[in-house]
Amino acid sequence: MRTWKVMLIVAAVLILGVGGYFGYRFAAKLAKWRHLDRTYSEEFPSPAELASAVKGKHVLFHFKTGLKQDDSQICVGFNTVFAALEAGADVTVLFDAGATLDLDSNLASTGVPERLKKVIASQMHLPLDEMPDDYGAYLDLLHKRGARVYANTAMLIVTGEADKVKQSPPRHPYVIPATYADVVRLSAEADTVLVY
Repeated sequence: MRTWKVMLIVAAVLILGVGGYFGYRFAAKLAKWRHLDRTYSEEFPSPAELASAVKGKHVLFHFKTGLKQDDSQICVGFNTVFAALEAGADVTVLFDAGATLDLDSNLASTGVPERLKKVIASQMHLPLDEMPDDYGAYLDLLHKRGARVYANTAMLIVTGEADKVKQSPPRHPYVIPATYADVVRLSAEADTVLVY
């Protein structure tokens, strides 16, 4: 009987100790993140200064990884597109494969984290209140800043939406439907292709 009680006490101490340790670490990280949310500010040289070699070059950003597959790739891609535009590049964005499916709703339903908005605004010398709240609005911003946007809509045949293959997504009417030949042409015309 005593062995059972001792084992129960040891188990309780272990659970409380391990839980307390990880709980403390989580709380400390959360406090640090909230502090950064409120206080982050840093000075960066402008993208035109840092990436002057890209001015006038044609850069193709090929987004093929959907948000549900790996949200970090397309999110980093958007930030890099923004930097290329601010540095004076001629920018084309091509949504392909799984990323094409994000154009209908996933981009608009995925928020840009507050800390990331502060970093991007600092690096692009943009007022924080002009940073978009979600990736749908972010794509709109990139288009307004000069990015031409295409989507390889053949993927929609596979998902049973063949009637939409030659249409721009309703949420982003500026997106140009692209054929496989267009994908090849856009890649061949670019000075640099970055794939996400």
